[in-house]
Amino acid sequence: MNFYIRYLLSAFVLFSSINIAQAQEDSFYYYKGEQIALNLNTNTIFVSSVDPNDISNINLEGTSFVLEAASKIQKDVSSQILLTPENFTSQTPTRYWREIVFSNKEISKEVYFKNIKTLKANNQKVIVSPYFAKSTSDKIGLSNYFYVKLKHQDDFNVLLQEIDNHGLELIGYNEFMPLWFTISVTPSSENTLKMANTFYETGHFADIDPAFMFNFRGNCKNDTDFNQLWGLLNNSNNSLDINACDAWNITEGNGVNVAVLDQGVYKTHNDLNGNISSLSYDSQNGSSPSVFTSGRDHGTHVAGTIAAEGNNNLQVVGVAPQSSIMSISHTLSVTPNISQELANGLNWAWQNGAEVINNSWGDQGGAFFGQLQSALLENAITNTLTLGRSGLGTIVVFAAGNQSPAIDYPASFHDEIICTGAMTSTGTRSSFSGFGGDLDLVAPGSAILSTIPTNGTASWNGTSMAAPHTAGVAALILSVDNGLTNIDVNDIIEQSAQKVRTDIYTYSTTAGRPNGTWNNQMGYGLLDAHAAVVLAQSYGCPVNANITVNINTGTLTQEAANTITATNTIGSSATAIYHAGDEVLLTSDFDALNGSVFRAYIEGCTGNFVSKSGAPPSNDEIHYVYPESKSIANTKDLNTGLKLFPNPTKGVLNIKLKGNTLDNATIEVYSFSGAKVYSNTIKRRNVTNHELDLSKFQTGIYIVKVTDTNGTTHVNKVIKE
Repeated sequence: MNFYIRYLLSAFVLFSSINIAQAQEDSFYYYKGEQIALNLNTNTIFVSSVDPNDISNINLEGTSFVLEAASKIQKDVSSQILLTPENFTSQTPTRYWREIVFSNKEISKEVYFKNIKTLKANNQKVIVSPYFAKSTSDKIGLSNYFYVKLKHQDDFNVLLQEIDNHGLELIGYNEFMPLWFTISVTPSSENTLKMANTFYETGHFADIDPAFMFNFRGNCKNDTDFNQLWGLLNNSNNSLDINACDAWNITEGNGVNVAVLDQGVYKTHNDLNGNISSLSYDSQNGSSPSVFTSGRDHGTHVAGTIAAEGNNNLQVVGVAPQSSIMSISHTLSVTPNISQELANGLNWAWQNGAEVINNSWGDQGGAFFGQLQSALLENAITNTLTLGRSGLGTIVVFAAGNQSPAIDYPASFHDEIICTGAMTSTGTRSSFSGFGGDLDLVAPGSAILSTIPTNGTASWNGTSMAAPHTAGVAALILSVDNGLTNIDVNDIIEQSAQKVRTDIYTYSTTAGRPNGTWNNQMGYGLLDAHAAVVLAQSYGCPVNANITVNINTGTLTQEAANTITATNTIGSSATAIYHAGDEVLLTSDFDALNGSVFRAYIEGCTGNFVSKSGAPPSNDEIHYVYPESKSIANTKDLNTGLKLFPNPTKGVLNIKLKGNTLDNATIEVYSFSGAKVYSNTIKRRNVTNHELDLSKFQTGIYIVKVTDTNGTTHVNKVIKE
């Protein structure tokens, strides 16, 4: 018999709980008998409800909160990992939750909790929990749960009494540690932290845990030094890395050949040897294989950043850990024939199948040679860019150089070269990194750990370390679409770059820079592997396209000759632009979060994404199809005579019925989740156009339903920006 049945067989012992009414909200928790102070994160809250509609459109009336973004509504399945005591009937319903972020960055504790109190009064079925932070983290969330550990198995009745005293819910107990119980607050109770502290202060229990929603960013690879590879996963600031882990969920660069024109690669390195191509070349001897000389470690370090093996429980991992390294060796020291030797290395590489060539070398800003050029070397670079990959063009990456502010030659020679500068782990330009008009973007380049001979690793600084990050991302891009031209790859990398440290650097529209806003010191911004791969997946123009990959940052563009079906989520910092020939189908799984930008055009394969900066013209009848499973009034097809424009809109929406007036028509507006948010019947006569102000509606997708005087319903969709 389960020991928890005993509470039914024994007298129910009542314990008076300690009155801990406090004048202010708690900003601490108990750990090992001590109070641990917490700082408030005053622009974020957690909301939960048994009905997802309750949290899809939170009523902020009377608060000073200004909505900025909201995460996707998620189903809470926590109860599935818990056990329920025998003879105890759990009444816990399924809940849904999301995180809401406000633009109020610095408000007082009193105003924050006053806003929460008002918000709870407006949304009485919703659980609201505050967010906190410690000095070393950006935010720590509280959910509706906290954990309680009994002193003894017979104390279950004590727990039940406290739950009843405070109007809480028992969710269940831990299968492996049965003295630990999970408790949920309710819409009418105090918040999780206050309740956790209250239970601790009774003294009745062995331990209390507020169940913080930690952002545990686990290593996505088992390579032993992965936690030192800040450029791939920056645990100090997760907005300042290249998002490699997310990219690897899609591809790791399998099958792409990356040439490293450098001092030679130590091919037997135990963290590289599995990814070394059988093809190599020494550009000084003019023969194969490549040459490695002891003491010349530069090429091995560069190669490790591109393609060190992943998940081998050893040392480091490269940006494209399934790509193949072609070693093209040169001592990179002065020789009488150096320009021709390097030119031969480039030409040999593309002629022997190199799809990407990394060049972490240059003239050191002209420090030793002045501003001199080599027409022969430039001819080889042009050949590589135009003739490589059977005419699609090999991707050529050069380091910007370490002679700030000058940019090295030949990185500055050609617009189709991807010139990469270096960034620190705090998001600033590395002090040595060259910058100016020829800079395309930055990548991690300070304190970069990678492979060196023999079977070792070392942490180095330099734009030489930044460039191979870009070469690795180019390999990831080609692995998802090998039909892209080198210009396509350049555009993808530039368009998807992250605009980091906008508190220091201003990114603005710049002549000659068509792929987004640009900065003199940071180029288009920080390399983003995940956004680039997602963008690459949508760069072609199939007959029909099914978009399933979520986009968190950057820009996703997709063309299709006929139909685009979207089942993805567009993050609050992302942009999605869809061009279809016939229709754009947004399924029930599609979501565009607050703060995102979403536009769709019925134009087919135009390739003209950049120029589309506004809503479609009012006469552009886009055929959005609403999911049948969520249809309103059994209407399966949208746009049945109902015209909405402009669409998307930031404010006033014009509503028309083709060939009919709106006299006595009822207009209803529903959120994408199905909640009715507006209703009105037009009483005036001869109304052909009705203006509806959506400026105060939250950003998202809405369904407009018009029932005309004959009782016929017309349904269409509008996107509120």
